[in-house]
Amino acid sequence: MLPYFTEYYGNPSSVYTFSAESKKAVTNAREIIAKSLGVKTNEIYFTAGGSESDNWALKGVCHALKAKGKKHIITSKFEHHAILHTCEALEKEGFEVTYLDVYENGIVHPEDVENAIREDTAIVSIMYANNEIGTIQPISEIGAICRKHGVLFHTDAVQAAGYVKIDVQKENIDLLSMTAHKLHGPKGCGLLYIRKGVRIENLI
Repeated sequence: MLPYFTEYYGNPSSVYTFSAESKKAVTNAREIIAKSLGVKTNEIYFTAGGSESDNWALKGVCHALKAKGKKHIITSKFEHHAILHTCEALEKEGFEVTYLDVYENGIVHPEDVENAIREDTAIVSIMYANNEIGTIQPISEIGAICRKHGVLFHTDAVQAAGYVKIDVQKENIDLLSMTAHKLHGPKGCGLLYIRKGVRIENLI
C-alpha cells in the first residue's frame, strides 16, 4: 500500500493522467477479487469495510423490495453486530425479523431456514464462518433453499474469504460481504458482491 500513500495517491475515478496508476491498481484488485469469487468485475462494489457492506446488503435489499410487500428478514442469533444491529434498525422501520437458533455444534440448520421463509421474505442473511467459534455454515444448502423459494441470499464472508474456497455461483449466493483487513490488507476497505440482476437501493 505504501506507494499509494506517497506516490500514486491520485483519485482513481479522476480523468487526470496523475490518477492513472491509482485507477490501474483498483482495476487490478477488482479483477483478482472477481476471479477468486467466480464473478464478473462489475458485480464487485468497494466499500469502507465489512460493516458498511453488511448494512448496505440488508438495508438496500429491504428498501428496494418494500414496495413489493417484502418486509421479512431471516438471520441467525449469532451473526456479527453489523447484521444484528442493522436488523434492529430495520425492525424500527416496520420490518419483521426471524432470528434462527444455532445448535450446540454452532450450525444453523438449513431446514430451519426453509421453515422460516414466508411469502413476504425479502432476504436471508447467514454468515459464512463465525467470528468467535469458527464454525462454517452449510452455505450451499441454504443458498439452494433461498434460490428455490425466490428469496435473496446474503452471506457475511468476512471471516471466511481467503481461507476457504468460495464460489458464489455454485453456492447460490446473491450478495456477499468481505473486508480487507482480515487478509492483511488496509483497514477501511471492504466490498459487497451483488449478483447481476439484483437491484438494491444505495446506502450513500
